[in-house]
Order: sequence, then C-alpha cells, then structure tokens
Amino acid sequence: MQLHQSDEANSPESAPSAKVPVLRHVAGAMGWAVLTCSVCFAILAITKALLPPQYWGAHTGLARFEREMSLPLLLFWVVLYSPILETFVGQLLPLEILRRFRVNQPVSIFIGAVVWAIVHYLSGGLLHAIVALGSGAMFSLVYLRYREPGVASAYATTALARAVNNCLLLIAVAYGIDA
Repeated sequence: MQLHQSDEANSPESAPSAKVPVLRHVAGAMGWAVLTCSVCFAILAITKALLPPQYWGAHTGLARFEREMSLPLLLFWVVLYSPILETFVGQLLPLEILRRFRVNQPVSIFIGAVVWAIVHYLSGGLLHAIVALGSGAMFSLVYLRYREPGVASAYATTALARAVNNCLLLIAVAYGIDA
C-alpha cells in the first residue's frame, strides 16, 4: 500500500497564519531599545535641569552595580536576569491583567508606566521614578505592539528590547554618562 501526501498539506497556503517573523521582532526590539534609551536620556537631562539635586533621590544608577559586582556577574544581571524578571513583573503581569478586564491600550500603557515608576521610586527616588515612567511607557508600548501573535512573542520581544536597552546603558555608564 502506498501512502500519498496531499499537496494541500505542503502548500504555503496551509501553513499556520500565526507564524511569528522572528527576525522582524528581533530588529524591532533593537530599534525600540535604542529609541527607549534615547527617550530616557532626554527625560533624564530635562529632569536634572528642572529638578534640584536634593529631590533626585538615592543614587541607583548602573555605576553602583558596576562598583558592587564583577563584570561577568554584572553582564549576567543586566543582560539576562533583569530583562527576564522586569518584563515579567513590569509588562506581562500588569498588562495581561488589564487585558482581561478589557482596558484599552493607552490606559494600559499609562497604568503600566505608573506601576513601573512607583517600583523605581521606592528603590531610587524621584529622579529614578521619572525616568522609569518613560521607560515603563515605552516597554508597555512594545509589549502591546507585539502582543497580537501571542504572549510569548510580546514577552520575548520586550525582554530583548530591555536587554539591548540595558547594554546601551552599560556602555553609557562606561563612558561616564550615569543615569
């Protein structure tokens, strides 16, 4: 007995329509990371110009971590651990909860940014919170922008954007620009 394969099963039209274009997501994550880093440095510069130093809060920049950790541990923390954890806590949990309650995207982005700013205020003060408000909004936007194919796609793209953003921050700190 001979088994025949259907031409329909091998045709491109029968492929699942929910394929995730990985390279487009990687390129998107890198672009969003550069944009987010730029926005955060602009917010930092404006805030430092307008807000007196006594209101900035505790020094929580990457330079502190650079002093307290070895380079391999710092790279692990900044490039792997933090993006995975921060994306889970800062985007996946709050934005998926808001999605279940059918909250629209602009309100979700605002709430995600405020939650992220509050976490950073508690760990670093007002200046850190203001900058985190910008990055929280940007990463919430990225998460929601890439949410259509599924949670995994949104999570991976946002985590990668965070990792690249953190690498850019490490480079900036190495050149003396401390957030």
